[in-house]
Amino acid sequence: MTGKTILIAAVACVGVVGAIQGFFSIGCTTDGSGGSGSAPDGEGDGGNTNTQEEPPLSLQERLARCEETKPNACPGGNDDALKRHEGLVAGAICQFQLIDQNFWDDESATIDALGKHVELVDVATLLGDLDHKGVKMEDSHKELDRLELMYQAFGWDSHDHGDSSWMPQGVSGSADANDDETIGGRKVVAIAWYHKPENSDRPGVDKGSRISFVDVTELPAGKVPYTHALFVDPFMDNGVPNFRPVRIHVGGIAWIGRYVYAADTMNGLRVFDTQRILKITDTTDEAGRDPGTGNYRAYGHRYAIPQVGAYFQPDSACWHRFSFVAADKTTTPPSLVTGEFHDGDIAGKVIRWDLDGDRLAFTNAAAKVTQPSEVYLAQESDMQGAVSFNGHWYLSSSGQDGAWGLLYRTAPGEKSQSYGWVIGPEDLMFSRKDKVLWSASEFAGRRYVFSVDVDKY
Repeated sequence: MTGKTILIAAVACVGVVGAIQGFFSIGCTTDGSGGSGSAPDGEGDGGNTNTQEEPPLSLQERLARCEETKPNACPGGNDDALKRHEGLVAGAICQFQLIDQNFWDDESATIDALGKHVELVDVATLLGDLDHKGVKMEDSHKELDRLELMYQAFGWDSHDHGDSSWMPQGVSGSADANDDETIGGRKVVAIAWYHKPENSDRPGVDKGSRISFVDVTELPAGKVPYTHALFVDPFMDNGVPNFRPVRIHVGGIAWIGRYVYAADTMNGLRVFDTQRILKITDTTDEAGRDPGTGNYRAYGHRYAIPQVGAYFQPDSACWHRFSFVAADKTTTPPSLVTGEFHDGDIAGKVIRWDLDGDRLAFTNAAAKVTQPSEVYLAQESDMQGAVSFNGHWYLSSSGQDGAWGLLYRTAPGEKSQSYGWVIGPEDLMFSRKDKVLWSASEFAGRRYVFSVDVDKY
C-alpha cells in the first residue's frame, strides 16, 4: 500500500481526530470507511467480490475534504498518542501553507544591475575554478566504520575540517539538480554551512551562510576539489545595487534545476540562483559594496550566490519548523520534502510539497499559495534530515545510540528499521543513478561527507 493511499484514507476519515496531536488515521481503513476491515467472502455482501476501486482523489479534492474534518488545534510537541519506531502517521494537509513572496522580478533586476559591476557566471563555470582540495576517506576510518555498506566518502581540507566557526548542515548536489545527475558531465555534491561568530576571531560579525560545491567525479581516484560561495540577498541601496549576507541555519538544501532551495528554520524556504553567481575579486573580510572603492566583497569568498525567491509560512497556517529539505524525483510530480528537528518528543513532522518544474506548484495560483500533498508525524526524535524515494522514507537522526546517530528506514504503517550512522549527522540526498544516500557530519575535527549503498539494505 502506498503512502499516498494511506493519506487519502486518513483525510477521508471523519471524526477520528487527535485534538492536540493533529489528524490521525487510527481506526480508518484505506477506503475511508472507518471500519476494521471488509467482511469475509460470502458474508455481508452476498458473496460479491467484484467491487471496483474508486479512483484516487485529486489534491484539490483532498484539501477540500480535509477542510471539512481538520482538527481545531495545530499539531505541536504532544506525542502522547504516538509510538516510537512505529512508522509515519498521517496528518492534515490543509493545516499548512507556503506563500510565494513574489520578488523574483525585483531580485532578478537587482542581479542584472550587479552584473554591471561584477561578473555573473553559471555553476558550470564555477566548477572550473575550484581552489580547495578535499581528502578521500575509507570506510575503515573510526568516524565512518559504523556505516553499513559505505559507498564513498571525503573529508575537507585541514582548515575547513577543524574550523568551528562554520558548521556544515545541508546536503544536495547534481543528483537532485538534473535528470542525468551531472553538471556539465561532472558529479557534484553541495554542502551548506552556517556561521557561528562566537567561535571566530570576530565574534561580533555573523557572516551568514554559504554553500560548497564539491566535484566528486574523480573521488575514487582521490581527487576532491571544491570551493565555497556565500549566500547573499541582493537589494538596491539608494539606487546602487548591493547585497547582504543571508543569516539562516541552512539545515537542509535541495538543488532543483537552476535553483537551490534552502531551509529557513522559522519562515520556510529561500531560493538561490546557480545560473547567475557573482564572481568576487576583492577578498577583503567584509560583505557588500565598499562605498569607498566601489568593490564588492563576500567575507573572503570568491563567489556569492544570490537569492531570487522565497516561500514563507503565513500566520494563518499551522507552523512548521523548516529544519531541513530534500528532493524526491520518484514522485509524480517531483516534490520537495521538509521536516523538523524535535529533541524532546517524537512529534516532528515531515511534509511533501509538489513541484511545478523548478518551482513549487500552486494549489491556489491567484493567491500564490502552495499546500502540501502529504503530512506525516515521524515518530522518531532528533531528525536532522529526511528524504523519500519510491514510497519509502529515510530519516537521519542524531544522538540515538549514545553520541552516535542512526539512519531510519520507514513508511506509513511500517515499523522503522535502523542502520549504523555517524556522530553529528545532518541532511540527506538520494542519487537514483547510483542508488546511494549522501549525508554529512557537522562537528569540527570529525566532519565528513559520505554515501551509503541503500539499494543493498
